[in-house]
Amino acid sequence: MTRVVHSLQISTPGAGPHAVADLEPRALIGESHPPLDDETVEERVGARLRRQEALSRRSSTLFGFVLHEASLRTMVSGREAVIRRLQRPLEASELRNVSIQVLPMGRCSGLALAGSLVLLETPDHEHFAFTEGQTTSALYAQPAKISELSQRHDMIRRHALCVEDSAEFIRKVAAEL
Repeated sequence: MTRVVHSLQISTPGAGPHAVADLEPRALIGESHPPLDDETVEERVGARLRRQEALSRRSSTLFGFVLHEASLRTMVSGREAVIRRLQRPLEASELRNVSIQVLPMGRCSGLALAGSLVLLETPDHEHFAFTEGQTTSALYAQPAKISELSQRHDMIRRHALCVEDSAEFIRKVAAEL
């Protein structure tokens, strides 16, 4: 069984490789600076949508997400688009292989501002970590680095709401719009 653990942070809302609460992809990618050409935008939007589909397509893979509150409240493409975006994590959390947690603003702030973090375990029990910032990304296979990043992720999860409270929190954010 493959395990994917993802932590989506405030500095890169929607930018993570498996971002379940992804901002409107075309709007987010299309607003890149310097601007991307149309072909690159379409390629990246397609890739992002295919990654989102993996949640239901790969039902034997465990996905765990920690979404920073700021990523839920970020207004991209207007109110209706944000409401649709907030439905994604609620729908995904109904899948038996997906758990969604919310990290409220003000909790674990130092770690939460460091960028996105993905922890991976392969069917052969190999471990990898992928980090992403505004201009850089890195894939790690070294056990010491993976251990360090796993400890960071564990601290973030300890400060996040439980799965049930997270779903209620997302519903509350949607109702406030």
